[in-house]
Amino acid sequence: MFYKHLKISNEENEEESLYLFVDFDYEFGTDFEFKGKKEKIETIYNKVVNYIKEKKIDFKMGKVFLVVGGLVVGSLFISNYQFNNLKNSFEPKYKYVEQIDIFGENKTVTDIFQKEETIEQTNESKITTPIVKETHETSSYQEAATPPNKNIIDNVTPPAPEPPITPIEQPPAKVAPAPPTIPTPAENIVTVYRYNGTVEQIALEDYIVGVVAGEMPASFNSEALKAQSVLARTYALKKIETNQVLKDNTSNQVYKDIGQLKLMWGADFQTYYNKIKNAVSETESQYLTYNGTYIEAVYHSTSNGQTEDAIAVWGNSFPYLKSVDSHWDLDASSYLRETTKEFNILSSIIGLDFNATTNVEVLSKTSGNRIDKIKIGDNIYTGIELRSLLGLRSADFDIKTDGTIAVIVTRGYGHGVGMSQYGANGMAKEGYTYENILSHYYPGTQLKS
Repeated sequence: MFYKHLKISNEENEEESLYLFVDFDYEFGTDFEFKGKKEKIETIYNKVVNYIKEKKIDFKMGKVFLVVGGLVVGSLFISNYQFNNLKNSFEPKYKYVEQIDIFGENKTVTDIFQKEETIEQTNESKITTPIVKETHETSSYQEAATPPNKNIIDNVTPPAPEPPITPIEQPPAKVAPAPPTIPTPAENIVTVYRYNGTVEQIALEDYIVGVVAGEMPASFNSEALKAQSVLARTYALKKIETNQVLKDNTSNQVYKDIGQLKLMWGADFQTYYNKIKNAVSETESQYLTYNGTYIEAVYHSTSNGQTEDAIAVWGNSFPYLKSVDSHWDLDASSYLRETTKEFNILSSIIGLDFNATTNVEVLSKTSGNRIDKIKIGDNIYTGIELRSLLGLRSADFDIKTDGTIAVIVTRGYGHGVGMSQYGANGMAKEGYTYENILSHYYPGTQLKS
């Protein structure tokens, strides 16, 4: 009945929601029909509970949404930690339809089961003021399962969020889908799993506006915003093509709706919104391909002066994700940062006794001039491993000591693969177009529409 699931946690109110994806051809009637047959009413609960137990999902209390073909068709609320006595709290919430003409006009899945309770939709009055971050590391690959402790506050203009990139632990998969076919914009609807547990269906181009606003500073040059628009669209289309879900946080691409943008921009909302919407409109339906398939549209905030080869980060090689020059980043406000850690804290993190006499030696570097292997004391780490452990902005760093404190200087922000957002802005300032920017950071790719 269920072929996959997605658990979403809301850190603000500590609530959890569980989405169970139902096989499209599953016959709901046998579970929801309740013409005096109580045992059939209980069946759906039993299936949900059994699936949670079978998959060992850490979900003990909250709302369970049933999803068919990307649409939520119903929900159940589990309130007992041991899942006993569930049947006693169930009240029918659905009406069973004997026959449906799925090809008739205006027929949707919601015509099958009319919920008496509606899912609460996000509205501006319920959005809390977002926490301002220096940048969020997300992307279209996103480091957007953003590594912890990456936010550093200073007096400079906040760097662009890093692309939503698949986490380092989940490198981009090597897939060979059929050449993409893009329908007219009006036919493109994306399903987005929101931070508050709701699921929204949004027109593709509107979704891209929200992603560009969430991923790149609106103050950037329009050509840089256009390049970001193409990448955001490519990332989303590839996700859809490979049947993956889109979330609105750094595990995918950060997406912000109108209410969130008004809170973020305040009096500048209309100016910034129009600027980004125009950039998206001028690239409408455009996406990047390599050999006829969508590229892995990964990007990051700031490079260390050159981008990184994907193989150094995820272990997979892509012809268009090689190290290229990005000297524009050297002048970026987000390029250089310094952070400190006390010896005892550093020791507990890396698992050795670190002190002023501990030997630190860089053994090798990557093609993008980031640390490949580093030796600290008797332990050897990869640059990516130490970056994750210490919550550093980049794998290009130096470690020095000052008294009882370790001083760590980082260059760049993010995994370094694909387009540098600050580098793109630097190119745009010099007169390069978004086509120039994309062809520079993704050599050998083709811009399609």
